Amino acid sequence: MIRHETIQDYVERLASGKPTPGGGATGALLLAQGSGLLAMAARFSDHEDLARRAATLATHALSVSDDDEQAFAEVAEAFGLPQDTDAQERERSKRIQEQTAAAAGPPRALVAASREALDLAERVLEDCNSTVLSDVGAGTSAVRGTLMAAALTLETDLTPLKDDQARTRIRRDIEDAEALIQRADGIVNRVRERIQQ
Repeated sequence: MIRHETIQDYVERLASGKPTPGGGATGALLLAQGSGLLAMAARFSDHEDLARRAATLATHALSVSDDDEQAFAEVAEAFGLPQDTDAQERERSKRIQEQTAAAAGPPRALVAASREALDLAERVLEDCNSTVLSDVGAGTSAVRGTLMAAALTLETDLTPLKDDQARTRIRRDIEDAEALIQRADGIVNRVRERIQQ
């Protein structure tokens, strides 16, 4: 499980040329790090309630990283099924559809969790201790990276899907991610303005 690996082991596995972990799991780790920075900034700004929420979000993101790795492994397994006969081809196609739809779950969860992280960033920024303004900006930037990873992963999931309802849900999540990316950019711009004052 990713959450129990050392950073070095994870990065080596990421660079190994194997299909997992990939962009979705990495996006989840960005969310964990961003939420951790927001928790720290909240504590330095005397907002223990916000710090606890951000720390809980970081833990949730670690869980999503494991979920994403597992879901993508199941997609890869479905693509590797034999397709020598018509029956095998039908079974393979069915499994690809099922596993791809299921694999959209973790990145969709990342979009929702990122929204919560941005809510926390804005709350912390309201009366942030000036010594941790850069941490709010860096944490928000990490969340932005999560949203980009989630959007790209969802776009990849969308391509082979044939189910119209699943496609509609995924398109909506991509649009949400894009809007949240703009929101994150706005928060980072406000942080930079305050640092430069």
